[in-house]
Amino acid sequence: MSASEADERRALLHYVMAARRAIAELRPAQMRLQNLPTAMSQMGLIVETTESAANQIMQAVDEIMNARDELSPPAYRSYVEEKCLVVLEACSFQDITGQRITKVVETLLTLEDKLAGLSGLLDEEQAVEPEPAPEGDAVLLNGPAMPGEGVDQDEIDKLFA
Repeated sequence: MSASEADERRALLHYVMAARRAIAELRPAQMRLQNLPTAMSQMGLIVETTESAANQIMQAVDEIMNARDELSPPAYRSYVEEKCLVVLEACSFQDITGQRITKVVETLLTLEDKLAGLSGLLDEEQAVEPEPAPEGDAVLLNGPAMPGEGVDQDEIDKLFA
């Protein structure tokens, strides 16, 4: 074996060992079995908590609106104050939701950092191919547009003016 072949083998061995270390640092089993399921559970709880709070708020407001004609003004005022407390309590969901979202974002940022390191090690092309545009019903399933994207509400209002 020539010196250049030995150098090539050493370089290849070094590259493979570095790739193995980078993959080990990703801790794929932990990500798959612990971090990502925890993040998904947190997202599910965010949805449930937000839905529950919205339902409480809507119910309290509906009850306030329907009680107006049934109660005397002093009784109605007391009733509205009581329901306002219910609304305020329901709004406390945002603190818990914020904490859960922070945990999910931290998990995703950690994963992104580790994947970026692996990508750099493997000299992976940094260009990202765009995903194909959704078709049919999938176009409707993208959720609300991000700020600066989609159709501006002011433009829609002008159409109906």
